[in-house]
Amino acid sequence: MEAINSAFLRIAKEEVLRMLDRQAALSIKHGMSMFTSKGKPRAIDVQLRPWVIDRAQRRFFYRACRLLRSALSKLMPLYLSDPKVQRVLPLDPTEHEWMLRANAGGPQRPQAVLDRLDSTATFACSDWRDNFWFLEPNSVGIGGIHYIQATCELTNDWVLPALRQYLPELRISFPDDIRRILLHLMIRHAKAIGRQLKRVAFVEDQSVNEGTDEFSSVAKQFNRWGLQAITADPRDLVLRRGELTVKGKVVDLIYRDTEITELFEMVGKKSPHLLSGMREAFVRNQVISSIAGEFDHKSCWELFTNPEFAHHFTLGQKRLFRKHLLWTRLLWERKTTSREGRAVDLFPYARRNRENLVIKPNRAYGGEGVVFGHQVTQAQWERQLDCAARRPYSHVIQQATVVRAELFPVASKDGRVRLEPYYAVTGFAATRDGIAVLGRSSKEAVVNVSRKGGLIAIWQLG
Repeated sequence: MEAINSAFLRIAKEEVLRMLDRQAALSIKHGMSMFTSKGKPRAIDVQLRPWVIDRAQRRFFYRACRLLRSALSKLMPLYLSDPKVQRVLPLDPTEHEWMLRANAGGPQRPQAVLDRLDSTATFACSDWRDNFWFLEPNSVGIGGIHYIQATCELTNDWVLPALRQYLPELRISFPDDIRRILLHLMIRHAKAIGRQLKRVAFVEDQSVNEGTDEFSSVAKQFNRWGLQAITADPRDLVLRRGELTVKGKVVDLIYRDTEITELFEMVGKKSPHLLSGMREAFVRNQVISSIAGEFDHKSCWELFTNPEFAHHFTLGQKRLFRKHLLWTRLLWERKTTSREGRAVDLFPYARRNRENLVIKPNRAYGGEGVVFGHQVTQAQWERQLDCAARRPYSHVIQQATVVRAELFPVASKDGRVRLEPYYAVTGFAATRDGIAVLGRSSKEAVVNVSRKGGLIAIWQLG
């Protein structure tokens, strides 16, 4: 990647200006945009320089992610059988009731979950194998299902032709396409529940204009591959003549972008009947991510880093936890084990160790409400802890870690290229069919596209 940075610094100004002129049109062509609060499209920033991974890195992270996924697959059965696990993975009463209904005959199988495991992993450093942490799981409507592949295709059209003038020996391919990974998961899950996969629905709240719009692009791609795919609102899902339908069309599987609590926020307390179709879809196991996807809590990491729960996991899983999972505890007044393995009162421990800890909302996403102890005063930190204490089970305290910054080329309007530091994080989506990688970058340590961060294309050597 240093060689690619150097190549960018050698590109002639005229060529850089041509690249900048083509950027907007190519971004539109590849669907690299999201919407502002006023419903206007905004191009998503994409770094000029991609991450380049080799086969050894792909194999290593694939195995690590699959091992972590095998541990996550244990959460729903544990929740159903152990009140202590229910306390660490708190569901609200409605979620709990839907969970019990879907599992009325015992733990529902199989559970089809497509999740993104966010991490601090980067690929240019020499210690990439040892010095990274998994930050949290995301298992409902993971961001990047269109953008991961689109960033690859955009940079292939946008920057690769110019780079090849200076690196003619560069031979790259693209990593696994997350859309194909999802397609194979759907085919396999439909067969497992006894359905022939003919039509799928990508379901999200269509009354909201703000944010990303990936589902329409993904549905178009699925249609090109020969599988009927439509986009819909959760309220469009209706049980008719024994089948789940959307606007009169039978659907075999649903890919959702919405948690159960968000579904109820959408319809309000007076209209729960509008969700009867979604509820039945969970009972029939026709949803991806299935009901187990509700455990996309940051407090999952407590189950993996608290010795109280260690007996539930294999030796290989526990080795992964020790080396690559951040110590995490759901916040409520209690005793627990500290990072150092000592019995402590949780809130006093959190107050004493501000500089080494971070507070995060347990269920929020997009970097919302994250407070790094080293970035605030002791008084500000204690106020955040007091707020969390007034809302027990709503926040986690987590070991702070360093998000790496690395140099990326940045082109200015006069055609000059300079190197600037950006924080960068990685999201992995791995199933038996492959691994997709989402790279994100930002000038802020909380890296998220919704906070005006950007994306990093992933290229694979060879």
